[in-house]
Amino acid sequence: MVVADKESISSINVDFKNLWLDTPIVALWSNDPTYADYLMSTFELAWEQAVPAAQRIEELLKEGPPNI
Repeated sequence: MVVADKESISSINVDFKNLWLDTPIVALWSNDPTYADYLMSTFELAWEQAVPAAQRIEELLKEGPPNI
């Protein structure tokens, strides 16, 4: 999350597979504009490379349920 292009908060080591509503999350808060710029550019790069949701859902439906 970036606020006003200068403040940011980042989660650290979040295991989304074992995340529950009562699980504490460790985060880093910074008001360094350089760090906020870095986060924004990293997000934009990831967003540009992302697969459209409809395409990924179609791929997952073709694969079927995972073998656990």
